[in-house]
This record gives sequence, C-alpha cells and structure tokens, in this order.
Amino acid sequence: MKRWFPSFPAYPGNAQYKGAFPDVRVGIIVDEFSMAAWEPEFNLIAVTPAEWRQQLADGIDLLLVESAWNGNGGAWQYKLAGSSAPASELVELVEYCRNNKIPTVFWNKEDPPHFDDFKATAALFDHVFTSDANKMRDYENVVRDGATIATMTFAAQPKYHHPIRENRYLVEERDIAFAGMYFTQKYPERREQMDILLGGAARVARIYKATFDIFSRFAGSDERYQFPSAFAGHVRGSLPYPKMLTAYRNYKVFLNVNSVVDSPTMCARRIFEIAACGTPVVSTSSPAVEALFAPDEMPRVHSVDHAELVLRSLLNSPRMRQRVVHRAQRRIWDSYTYSDRAAAVLQAAGIEANSRDARKATVSVVCSTNRPHNLAHLISAVAGQRDVSTELVIVLHGVEAHPEDVRNQAIAVGLDSVQVLSAPASKTLGECLNMGIEAATGDVIAKFDDDDHYGDYYLHDQLAALYFSGADIVGKRSSYAYITGSDQLVLRNPGFEHRWTSFLAGPTLTGWKEIFTETPFQSRTNGEDTAFLDDLIAKGKRVYSADPYNFIQIRGTGQHTWAAEDHEILANATVETNGMNAAHVDC
Repeated sequence: MKRWFPSFPAYPGNAQYKGAFPDVRVGIIVDEFSMAAWEPEFNLIAVTPAEWRQQLADGIDLLLVESAWNGNGGAWQYKLAGSSAPASELVELVEYCRNNKIPTVFWNKEDPPHFDDFKATAALFDHVFTSDANKMRDYENVVRDGATIATMTFAAQPKYHHPIRENRYLVEERDIAFAGMYFTQKYPERREQMDILLGGAARVARIYKATFDIFSRFAGSDERYQFPSAFAGHVRGSLPYPKMLTAYRNYKVFLNVNSVVDSPTMCARRIFEIAACGTPVVSTSSPAVEALFAPDEMPRVHSVDHAELVLRSLLNSPRMRQRVVHRAQRRIWDSYTYSDRAAAVLQAAGIEANSRDARKATVSVVCSTNRPHNLAHLISAVAGQRDVSTELVIVLHGVEAHPEDVRNQAIAVGLDSVQVLSAPASKTLGECLNMGIEAATGDVIAKFDDDDHYGDYYLHDQLAALYFSGADIVGKRSSYAYITGSDQLVLRNPGFEHRWTSFLAGPTLTGWKEIFTETPFQSRTNGEDTAFLDDLIAKGKRVYSADPYNFIQIRGTGQHTWAAEDHEILANATVETNGMNAAHVDC
C-alpha cells in the first residue's frame, strides 16, 4: 500500500454562518458527526447519564436523540442499542421530559440495517424519524400510542459544508477520491458497485495518469475491510473528519457507492456534504440517489466503461464540473440542509420558533433608470425570477414617464408588488438608490441595472449564497460580460468565484435591507458601488463573491455609468465565446 498522506489542514468551519434556531434549547444525545451537524442550528445541551438532571435545571425545549453508538463522546455507549438497551438512565430521562411536557424526538439515521438494534429505544419517544421510508410501517408496530413517524434523510451543514474558497485550505488540486470502507463479508451489492466505480477510477488513473486516492478508516488493519489488490495501491489511510472537510475541497471528483440499494430515502451523508463543498459527486445508482438528485446534478454510472467515460469527461471540463455541482448545490440549499432538518424536528414537536432564513426572505429589486427604453427589459427580468418573492422598486431618474403607467406595465406581466418613484435629473445616482431602498418593503435588497441579463434563478441563488455564507453583502466579482462592439462573451475576474472579497459587480449587490440603510450610498453618480463596499468593509462587514452564473453585464455603446474601456475589461477576463449566449451563463 502506498503510504502517501496529503497535508490537509483541519477545517474549523465558517464562523460567519449563523444557524436557524439559536434560541431553542435542545438536550441531545448523538455521535460525533451529528453533533457537528446539529450544533450550529440549536442551543445544544449534551446530556450525560450521570448529570442530566443538573444539566436540565434551566430547562430545555426539546430532547433529540439519534441512533448513537457512542453518544456524546462515549457517555451513552451501549445504552441505546444492544441487549440491555434502552438503559434505565435513558428511560428516566425520557420519562422526565414527558412529565414536564418536553417533546422527545428519536432519529434512527441507520435504517434499515439497524432497525432492530434501536427499535426498543425508538419506542420511548413522542416523535420518530427514520432514514428509510420503507421502515415507516414497521415503526407503526413499535412506537407508543400517539407517536408520529416521518422520514428524515441526511443533509449538509452550511457551517462546514459550503463552497467558500480560502487559499489556506486549497492545498493541492487532485483528481479523484473515494472515502469509505470495503466490506469483504457483507453488503454484496455495495461491493459490486465499488468494483464498477472504483474500477473505472483505477482505469482512468492507470491510462490517463490521473490521481486517485482512497481514504479508509481500516487501512492495513482488519482483513474484513481491506481493499482488493486492484485498488490497494490507491489507499492512503484515514483522515480525521476536520481534515476530510479540507480534502472534500481539493479534488475534482468524489465517488459514492450505496450500502443500502432498495431504500427511496437512505443514502450516505457524504453526497450532501461533498457537493455542498463544491466538488461533483459521481455515484452508482440507488432509489434514494435517483429520488434526491437529478442526473445532471449527480451523475450515475452503471459499468466500469461508463464510469471511465463519465470521470474523464468531468476531469477534462472544468466548466462542466462547475455547472454539475452548482445544480446539486441549488438542490441542497433548497431543502437538504440541517436548517431544514431542524425545522422539520420542531414542526413535528409542535414548537414554534422564529428563524431568519435568507432563503425564505422577500426581495426588493431596486433599480434607478434614466433610460425609459430599457423599462420593458428590466420588468421582464424581474418577472422571470423563479422561486422567490419579489417587489420591484423603480426610480425614474429624470425620466418623463408617468409612474402609474410604468407600474401598470409591470403588473401586466405578473408582478404583484411594484413601486415606481420619480426623482429629478439633478439627483445623483446614489441619492436615487437610497430613495428606492427607503421605500422598499422587502427583507433583502437586490440592486439591478436596467440593461443587464438576469437569469431565472439569479435571485434564488443570491439568497442561497446569503444564507450559507452568512455574509453581509453577496454578489459576483467573477461574472460574465457581453461586449457588444466585438460580439464577445467574457468571464471577468476568473478565479474569484466563491470567495470573500472587497469588490463586487455593482448590478449584483444583494443583502439585508438594514445593511443598505445603515450604510447608504454616497451622493455620487460614478463609483457609488465601490464606495459603498469600501464603507462596509471599513465597518468590518463581510462581502462574498458567489457563483458566476445567471448574470451578464452588458457592455454597450450607449450612455452608461460603467466607464471601463473594452481593452480594460479584456485584460482582466477570459473570452468564452462569441455572441450573446445566455445559455452559456444560465444554470
């Protein structure tokens, strides 16, 4: 076995991320990985068998217990599963909660193979979640009267699983990786899948000199978990989880196989985590993978030859990798996060709690325009936004147009919430923007220009970036632009995707309304965006450059406050194609 170990530093998590329900006090019994997953979302009290009474003296809102083998660092080992489970300490804890009207929730995250191991423990609880929808009927014969049963899959935790790139954690870009165990004596279907997927990866490594690394907890120890000779040369040993989080970010492709091949909901937690970290996942098929991700979000392979071709295509095409993972992340930010899981737990328990979730925010699109011929384009761009609640605020800057006519024009294409204001030509652009922001009623402000291209998922993805980054302002530093004179579509500032930054393209500024009201635009017509960002950074605010998709800045020949010359733009850009090709940018 080749003993090469990458020098991946431990990833500590994004301190900017704020969880969904920090004021909800939850007594918890979980294993290590789940503790990291739940900790940002709740105010957790890791109860122990000996001290739980003292620990709960100040009260809790909820008791959450999972199918834990070690439970809170070993405190609950052998007390939730096994011949003597549930232990008397757990029975007393649950009874205490019931007597004090504290809801109790149990999550068997390892159904179906460990249903029997934990069913006696599950029977204690008010609400039971299972990782396998196929086991719900079995739980009906187990749970206490009145208990609820629902499914809950794994998810991504944005504090640790996100695409933010920081140089100190970008160690060495390698090609293909797999993290997991090889079972020689059980899970034959999983073994067949590994032979397909790892066989394709080993072939790509051998013929095309790609790097292929396997991380295994049992490397070199128990014979039952040793990889066969065809793959043994790629085994690198194991990495502790904080270092594995860094490894997730340093490969072009990660591989996934499925131990459970007949569940519509049970799959490995790593598929959510790795994709959220910005690396495409190639998987073998299972009902759960098919149900949770589309093929263009998570490619599936069915033979060694197919695996080879899919892996080669991804390794050869950075743009393809980026688009695949962006679509997978959109799916994750929509509903596969521990914020979503926390909300499901609270809903089942009948607990109402406030959460400031950017993904669910209302958005006021603010645009100041002195070009009435662009109004139809602006209105169409806002009306086309998908899966987001919008308000359009237009400031007519020295424009001789009747506000009510413009408002009716917007309402006619389906916009329900529209404000149209008028400002004299003597006002600066900064003053006009501040006027629109003051009138806006949305939770979030998104600054638009009247002539740029905004794809259908532009706002949806901006809100997701605001959510997972925890930034004060998000936008795009790496962004597409169309130069009309040369008919070229270019990517400006490549390499600044998913990074903390001090600069964003002005037409992409998006943030909570109070950020704009507490730091208004300066009274100027040129450079107001840059000055705004400088003012924010001087106050210690964080600015995040998100993905480059669904936006094209139009570099035309008419009047515009964007003064850069074409050659200036090209000097900091790469030409991607000729023509105004929105399909190249929208994703």
